[in-house]
Amino acid sequence: MEDSHLKPSMELAEELQAQPGDKISYQTWSRSDNGLFEHHAIYVGQGKVVHYNDEHHNVVKKWLSQVAAGGKVKPVNLKGTFTTFSQAEVVKRAEGQVGRSYSYDLTFSNSQNFANWCQTGKEQIGGTQVKTYILGLGAVAAVVFILHRFLKYRKCMRT
Repeated sequence: MEDSHLKPSMELAEELQAQPGDKISYQTWSRSDNGLFEHHAIYVGQGKVVHYNDEHHNVVKKWLSQVAAGGKVKPVNLKGTFTTFSQAEVVKRAEGQVGRSYSYDLTFSNSQNFANWCQTGKEQIGGTQVKTYILGLGAVAAVVFILHRFLKYRKCMRT
């Protein structure tokens, strides 16, 4: 790993008050405040994160500044009702997956599922944003379909 990323990665981790085992999320693709997707990684310390690389379908360890590269970054920790592993165990689970390949699926096998698994042992914690979006689209499609059928029925009744 390039040492040129050490200082910016450590500064970003300090700004976020990131601790080893924390889940970090950041917006990607558009790299703006309105990023299209949130990507998730596990902070493992020393300015480095482990994450599921959606593009190459494998788990990699990189500098935080490389991965976040200008995106809006925030720490996301699963607290409350979810049982989580100790921070040391989360780091161990994440680093133990480095180099492994997985098939990518937008809703079931992605960076959020990987980070959730590292922290809780479960890939899904409630619904993902993508699932919510898909459910919303399904509801809109159902309403449009019902409205279309109703209008078609009404038109037949007039003739």
